[in-house]
Amino acid sequence: MSPPKDEVLNYIPEEGFFRIYYEMTKETEVCPRFHFFVGACIIGATIARKISFQRSSADIFPTLFPNPWIILVAPQGAGHKTAALSVGRKILTKLPQHLQPRVMAAKLTPEALVKTLASPNINVQNIQLPAGMNPNILKPASTGLLYSTEIGVLLGKEKYNTGMIALLTELYDCHEEWVSETIMRGDQRLFNVCLSLLGASTPDWLQSMLPADAFKGGFMSRLLLVSMPVGWEKRRVADPPKPAPALREQLIEILTDIGGRAGKMTWTKEAKDFFEYWYVNLDREGFTGPVAAYLERKQDHLLRLAIILQLTLSDDLTLTKETLERGLNILNTIERETNPMVEYVSTEPRMRSAQTILEILRHHPSGLAESKLLSLCWRQLSHPREFDEIVGMLVKSRTLKILQTEGGIGYELNS
Repeated sequence: MSPPKDEVLNYIPEEGFFRIYYEMTKETEVCPRFHFFVGACIIGATIARKISFQRSSADIFPTLFPNPWIILVAPQGAGHKTAALSVGRKILTKLPQHLQPRVMAAKLTPEALVKTLASPNINVQNIQLPAGMNPNILKPASTGLLYSTEIGVLLGKEKYNTGMIALLTELYDCHEEWVSETIMRGDQRLFNVCLSLLGASTPDWLQSMLPADAFKGGFMSRLLLVSMPVGWEKRRVADPPKPAPALREQLIEILTDIGGRAGKMTWTKEAKDFFEYWYVNLDREGFTGPVAAYLERKQDHLLRLAIILQLTLSDDLTLTKETLERGLNILNTIERETNPMVEYVSTEPRMRSAQTILEILRHHPSGLAESKLLSLCWRQLSHPREFDEIVGMLVKSRTLKILQTEGGIGYELNS
């Protein structure tokens, strides 16, 4: 059976940066949404604070910058997450030096992160500057891209990581000035903060490696977890073709152009009216925990993504209704996998077996016989009675429903 189509493809623009990115990477096993969000993140990291958007007044809402925090999530050995990340990072290395964002990788203590952000970003000694230009304007010292092929290493429970979740939660909001006195000894100040994040992990590592405070205080709602469409792991490409160098050069040229822009993004009346109607009518009922927190912050994710999309479609810094709709459709599409993923990684460890059963049934939408379901999950059970207890609980909560199969009694997700 062939894998399903990635529905994000329905909303990738027909021309411009994201279409070229897709054409360059389409003959691989990596699903297009992974490449799309990596592309969005490297655009945001390149822009940093040079382009902003002010919703209402700065006295009500903080100024928004397009700095997405993207985590690709797929089971171990599936999805080629690292390959997707690598494509984006290689593109960044080909930009002119003054446009390349500072990339901070792998292990960083909170203290090291603050010190790195406070240091100069580039070596201006190797750049020929116009006469009279102050080199300090080329040093956006508190901007950069946090890059990790295993986000659990960056955010893990080790003692040296204490305070990292709280620090990142603070830095996400792009303060004009931030003081580190609560993080490290001494008074370290950061100015014009703008930090993007690009990483990857497996569901099990996210669940077991992240400290408990990652699921509190709003940190998880700041992340966009991007998971593969159900069944995509069946795609196999034994010998993918080499990407066309001309396409890569086009991407670098477009990103160089975008990275050189600066200004304040505004929106059309139609875009503003569309956003207001959607925001007021967004259904938040029936969700709890991190998923509910994500929905409360979804408007910021939408605006960041729409700004990035708009920059690839036009030189005009005006956000249109069509771009907002496109961004919303993309977010709605990935949420089919994102919301169950967020619920999985934030589940109490003692209920992990229940999440395993739900995940198995998500990949078998027509249901499974009880014997087959048990054969797929018994290794995660702590005692023989646990399966009956979990299934009984899920049926009572109407999460599962009972059905008759050729193999006897069975279960399926209750839609």
